[in-house]
Amino acid sequence: MSFIGGANGYEFKAGDFLANNEDCTRLTKTISAQHAQVRTNADGSKYVPAGAIYPANDATAIGIVYEDVDVTSGAMAGSVVTEGVVYKDKLPTAPVTAAATAMSGIKFIDSTPSITRPY
Repeated sequence: MSFIGGANGYEFKAGDFLANNEDCTRLTKTISAQHAQVRTNADGSKYVPAGAIYPANDATAIGIVYEDVDVTSGAMAGSVVTEGVVYKDKLPTAPVTAAATAMSGIKFIDSTPSITRPY
């Protein structure tokens, strides 16, 4: 199950990597404890972080995990972004070329636009 707060006070922020949080397509998928990017908190709980490539950072990629998903007890349902505009430098791990190509509904951009001042 996805969550926004934990017993240890850690606050999870959903979709921080999206250029427009409301203009995207998300699908519910089963997020596995065997996911390639599982992380462990100090209290021993395990989660797949928001921004992780789902199901793996390779040619099988179909999207990006929208919010942290607690997988301490096993596989849980979570939202996966399959279409939208994503700040590639805000992801915990950059997608490899094969993953970026496989996620055809996602457009990757830089979060800091280059601005040239006329003076």
